[in-house]
Amino acid sequence: MKLYHFTGVAMLHNILAAGGISKGYFHLSDGRMLYGHSWYTSSPLPYGHGLVDGTEVLSESTKNFISRASGPNTKGPVRGTHNKRLIRLTVDSDWLKKQDTFYSMKQIMLKYGEPSLRAKILGVAGWVNIDSLSDRELMRWTKSPKLKHDTWYVHTEKLPVERILSIEFMEKTDVYVPYDFELHGRRELEKVGLYSITPQQFNELNEILQEENFTGGEVLVICNEPDAVPRIVFRNHNGAHVLAINDGSLLQCEGEKYNQHSLKILSDWVRQHSDHLMGLWNRSREDLLKYDS
Repeated sequence: MKLYHFTGVAMLHNILAAGGISKGYFHLSDGRMLYGHSWYTSSPLPYGHGLVDGTEVLSESTKNFISRASGPNTKGPVRGTHNKRLIRLTVDSDWLKKQDTFYSMKQIMLKYGEPSLRAKILGVAGWVNIDSLSDRELMRWTKSPKLKHDTWYVHTEKLPVERILSIEFMEKTDVYVPYDFELHGRRELEKVGLYSITPQQFNELNEILQEENFTGGEVLVICNEPDAVPRIVFRNHNGAHVLAINDGSLLQCEGEKYNQHSLKILSDWVRQHSDHLMGLWNRSREDLLKYDS
């Protein structure tokens, strides 16, 4: 059995930087939200799983739900959605099936004592907004052969990045091809205001900072607040470093901190390229202001 995990381009690079798949939530029928539940499916196409495609117009209640679903450490307002149908990860199903923390849909429902009809209702929600259905319409939907809930599996621990067998991008409708950051990723990130450095700059960074191997979305310029100090983010499996573009100073660190020598290399590199990085920041800021206007 093949198993897939669908996601967006920005989330793909979060996965790669974090060293594996561990994000996700399980929404219980009593309203509680359980985090650290990653979803997989045996279905090779992204339809019927409730995956957003980036075109959704969000109500305030939907924004609040997305904020809750994103976890307690989520920062900043929800401004929109990403296209989570673009990236298809094929994962090591043999490894997953050996884990005590891997469940079929039926097993996870039993584990949490969920009502027997809950799985089908979630399957309906994979296709339509169930709040817009009458009770009769909902019952009719629960009998639909289109429902995908029987293809779903949940894992409550991290799947290491080494267990991702392939990364594919939907280049045309329903056609997935091997993912390439320059061919596919860069333009998708820029659509949502995330700007990455040039291929030449990646090569330069990897030469001077030899413990890293930056390849794409690990280094980003992101403006989340119009009045924020212009910044660039460097991510790896052990954490993230945020440096000020104007002087290369360390603004924030999450996880394991670089040693002083590596920090100085990064800081010097940022100062050397500050004009180009500031241009990326201005583009990201313009995108943000345009979106919020």
